[in-house]
Amino acid sequence: MKTAVLLPVYNPDVKFPAIVRELKSRGFDIVVCNDGSDPKFEPIFDEVKDKVYYITYNHNKGKGYALKRGFEFIGNNLTDEVDYIVTADADGQHAIDDIERVAKLVRKTDGIVLGMRDLSERIPLKSRIGNDLSKTVYTIITGVYLRDNQSGLRGFPTRLTSWLCDIPGNKYEYELNVLVTAHKEGIPVAGIDIKTIYENNNKNTHFKPIKDTVRIQGSLLSYGMISSFVYTLYIVAVAIIAWFNIPHFYIWTASMFVLVTGMHAVLNVFSAGIRHRQKISVIYYITGAIKYCVATLIMLLFDFQGWFIVLGAFCALLVVVVLSYLFGRSGIMGKV
Repeated sequence: MKTAVLLPVYNPDVKFPAIVRELKSRGFDIVVCNDGSDPKFEPIFDEVKDKVYYITYNHNKGKGYALKRGFEFIGNNLTDEVDYIVTADADGQHAIDDIERVAKLVRKTDGIVLGMRDLSERIPLKSRIGNDLSKTVYTIITGVYLRDNQSGLRGFPTRLTSWLCDIPGNKYEYELNVLVTAHKEGIPVAGIDIKTIYENNNKNTHFKPIKDTVRIQGSLLSYGMISSFVYTLYIVAVAIIAWFNIPHFYIWTASMFVLVTGMHAVLNVFSAGIRHRQKISVIYYITGAIKYCVATLIMLLFDFQGWFIVLGAFCALLVVVVLSYLFGRSGIMGKV
């Protein structure tokens, strides 16, 4: 079983050729995607071109674009030679030993493998803020808690190259989109501990803290847009029924519950399952139904007590958010 290491590279450090040589000495095939680096870095690439499969284009397009070009190349040209792919950063943030460990685990599990750093250690402030925010929002949206969902050290079976190329995003948000889509579609993700390396206080990173964090969180929130819309629609509808004292309140509420849970399922199947021809995780709908039930009970309590129903609607939405986070931290949707 042959494994290729895919390295997206933009304006590489002088250590880059040494990384390539070490990976090559350990038996990996190497695919380098030059993400539109400045021409002055060409001599560094010249040192490794005879050792790697080399992809390049003129303008910087972003890490996600580079990864997808690499996946596309492997899927079109190397499927007879390569069974698994490990993606890694080319700036020394991933130890060679950890790359090898991820390669071994992906061969064992035949699923997605995520290398996870210990982010409780002392790390640069801009990295900590982005990672902490991403962990919280990710848990609420997906119902799965990941200690580190922005690590670029990952393993994939080569059979997933078409699926990986179909996932949206061309910048840093792409890697998060991969994980969200995998969890939503029930594709297993296994985690493995890796070293936390931030050389030179991470000053060489191409990550733009504000711009890229906004892009990542915006992309993440868009994945939860359908669920958020349906939850809000349901709670507002129940509030209107109560506010205007529409007869048969409980019958209407029960009918709305059945309608929106069904709508939730159908919309998510069309947004993910049909698109990627994958099964949607059943537990995803079970936890969704539980959140609808709790929201309904809160609304019924406010109506029965004669309390301000709009406040009840707000409380119901807040509880849905909290439950989403707690389900994720409890591991009910699976632990990584």
